[in-house]
Amino acid sequence: MLPIKIELPDGFLEEEVRCGYTVSAEMKKLWAVELDLLVEFDRVCKKHGLTYFADGGTLLGTIRHKGFIPWDDDVDLVMTRSEYEKLVKIADKEFQHPYFFQTTESDPGLVMGGSRLRNSDTTLISDFDNRRPYENKGIFIDLYVLDNVPDDGRKISAIRKTLKVYWRILRYAAYYESYFHSGRKMAFKEKLLGKFSLGLKHLWGMKGLCRRYESYCTQWNSTDTDLIASLKSNRGYVLLRKEWYSETRPAAFEGIEIPIPNGYKEFLTEMYGDDYMVMKRQPSTHRPLKFNAEVPYREYKKET
Repeated sequence: MLPIKIELPDGFLEEEVRCGYTVSAEMKKLWAVELDLLVEFDRVCKKHGLTYFADGGTLLGTIRHKGFIPWDDDVDLVMTRSEYEKLVKIADKEFQHPYFFQTTESDPGLVMGGSRLRNSDTTLISDFDNRRPYENKGIFIDLYVLDNVPDDGRKISAIRKTLKVYWRILRYAAYYESYFHSGRKMAFKEKLLGKFSLGLKHLWGMKGLCRRYESYCTQWNSTDTDLIASLKSNRGYVLLRKEWYSETRPAAFEGIEIPIPNGYKEFLTEMYGDDYMVMKRQPSTHRPLKFNAEVPYREYKKET
């Protein structure tokens, strides 16, 4: 039995062909848990007057399919920094078991440029997870954060270079030891950066490293700019205009309503091109996945 609170429409969990693509019954279970997480996230945001938006493939799916892209396996959301900071303050109180709001503070091994709301009574493990040190591996939805970006193109270029260095340091700090012990061949520069990153980790800890990264990403939030970006994630190369996120509008997603930005057309064009309504199947960055929507990740790890 799925550990969810929402009531699903009749037949939702059955195998289905959408747009010529077969969505398996098992994938439907994953979708059901993610929908439940989305409804819970929406409940908390409405209770506290917080604004969020559908993002990435979820926004594309909302506009093009009124739900999941048939071959997609996740949910992407985004908030401005000010709204996100309000959410963090109330998250521990509001998200009770099986829900778990995963950040670098609540689970220091999480290095993915955002936060996740997970269902701890489920399991989702990607091909990377065996070397990722974060603890909770329940099915999740992703939450990214928008920060101000300078309008000067030269500064943006310098920011991207610095972010790339930060990102590599964080990755190596979190994963270098598992890389090293896996027997994988590593170039000299890679080993050097890995050891340097581990040294910083021992000096400041993963939380300290992540806080420094976050401090760099947020330094322009007190300035008046027209541009924003999800700097902490690998989506930071996509520059967005604040005016696209000045208002929300409701949109249908798998039988519920979720907020989308008023500039959704501009965002989708920037992200996917002018022909974003044309279906182009692309593999998920999370594959290959091992998931079980009915077994908690702690029990799943014991079984495997």
